[in-house]
Amino acid sequence: MAKYGKLFGLLTIAALVVSVLALAGCTTTAPTTTTTTTTTTPTPAGIKSTDDLKSGDRVGVQSGTTGEKWVKDNLVPKGIVSVPFDDVLAAFQALQAGDVKAVVNDMPISLDVAKDPARGLAVVQEIPTNEAYGFAFNKKNTALRDAVDWGLAQVIASGEYNTIYKTWFGAEPASLPTLTSNAAKPASAPKTLTAGKIVVGSDTAFPPFENVVNGKTEGFDVDLVAAIGKQIGLATEFKSFKFDALITGLQTGSEFDMVASGMTITAERAKQINFSDPYINSNQSLTVKKAQ
Repeated sequence: MAKYGKLFGLLTIAALVVSVLALAGCTTTAPTTTTTTTTTTPTPAGIKSTDDLKSGDRVGVQSGTTGEKWVKDNLVPKGIVSVPFDDVLAAFQALQAGDVKAVVNDMPISLDVAKDPARGLAVVQEIPTNEAYGFAFNKKNTALRDAVDWGLAQVIASGEYNTIYKTWFGAEPASLPTLTSNAAKPASAPKTLTAGKIVVGSDTAFPPFENVVNGKTEGFDVDLVAAIGKQIGLATEFKSFKFDALITGLQTGSEFDMVASGMTITAERAKQINFSDPYINSNQSLTVKKAQ
């Protein structure tokens, strides 16, 4: 035991000497290369189009809209999940919170929402759908529809349409809606639920088309309908309803005279209601969070 103890003691002393020399930088051992790895949160590559979405990704839409239908027809078959919201602003809030990967919605609305830098959102794709918005009417009230069509033509011809558009979108329209009805000037104010006034049903959480600010409904649709109303001698009043209840309410005919709510003209809807001439052109769009 004593022999092994001496040997162990000598080895220990030798090891200590080597350690001291190493600390002093005096060893002849080949230098060791040390690699330092810094862990950072990876910057997402970013979604530039719907082609970048993967199976299982959740996409927000507003219930009852053509955006929802487009997602169901084109993305759901690829395994992408459609997540409906009653309020389109709730869909964008879910995108900000990371509850959905993207939002598919009408281009003018998406641009208006994304222009606020505090939201951290970007419209990355325009989805061509050749859409246009129209005012909607009960099929029995063709007189009011025709009067509104005539009034719309006057507002466009006078240049007032461009002024209203620029007020709410920040620039004049790239294209004007195509009017096809050639409606004649009404001989008298058309019949409405309340004499002398058009009651307008609208989902008033759809800026910049319609939105309630400090208890007052304002927006592009509000100003445009008011201008049309002046042309045909009628005041206007907006009432708030959920978007997917507007067609049913219009058919009932007891709540409002017409709908102005960024409603896309479709053949399916036209089976249930009458549409005016288009009053604004629109496509769908894809909005995502900006890459961090």
